[in-house]
Amino acid sequence: MGILHDSSLSYKTFITDSSKDWVVFLHGLGGNWNIFHKQIDYFKDHFNLLFIDLPGHGKSPFIRRGKNILIETKQQVLTLMDDLSIASAHFLGVSLGTIVMQSIAIEQPQRIMSMTLAGAAGKWLKWGELLGKATISFPLGYLLPYMISFKAFAHLILPKKNHSKSRNIFIREGQKLGRSAYLNWAGIIRDSYKVYEQLRSKTNYIPKLYISGSEDHMFIRGITNHVNKESLAQLHIIKKCGHVCNMEKAAEFNLIAFTFISQISLKSAYHDVS
Repeated sequence: MGILHDSSLSYKTFITDSSKDWVVFLHGLGGNWNIFHKQIDYFKDHFNLLFIDLPGHGKSPFIRRGKNILIETKQQVLTLMDDLSIASAHFLGVSLGTIVMQSIAIEQPQRIMSMTLAGAAGKWLKWGELLGKATISFPLGYLLPYMISFKAFAHLILPKKNHSKSRNIFIREGQKLGRSAYLNWAGIIRDSYKVYEQLRSKTNYIPKLYISGSEDHMFIRGITNHVNKESLAQLHIIKKCGHVCNMEKAAEFNLIAFTFISQISLKSAYHDVS
């Protein structure tokens, strides 16, 4: 176990056996690798784990070198995997993290053994999409303090009382983002449906498990429609759970995600031996 930093991304690894498969964890908007603290003990004895702070989150600086932060981040993640000699891995992401992994899958699907997409942010409900655009676009997004927009976004996707713990963490960590990082990443989430359209056409052979809460009202309809069009995708819905299902219902989430990844890992190992 150790905390390592390259020039672009901060990350943490748990390595138990170099021969075991890797699982790469990607958090959501406003979070950092610590949102997966309930997954560490469940996974670490069976897989090598890589937790990444996305740009502008945790200890990773937000340095925009080009026009598209998603493209930049995709390359940074792949470079980090190269530095750690990880040829391919299982990916587990939450919300924004699922969009980052999809971007990687579209361009370099051979780097991904399986995809577990928690609280996947696909097609928004129409009213939520319009509200989201209003809060991050000029003039509101650029004239008002960004935390006003951020708090509105938090209540939009995590509205219920039982979502309060996740929502409070989301808002607390969002204060560390800064306006530029927030507006850039929020724009990526707003347009996430474009990534899904590419994903369906190019990566149908990657096994995918979508895990969503039944109360993830803004995204669950779009995700259900998306999964129905993917041949190797399956959807597990956790009852009485909101958007951040790996935290709200960690026990059920861990069992479902671990079982899925383990099955893919065993199939891969059998294929390699045979």
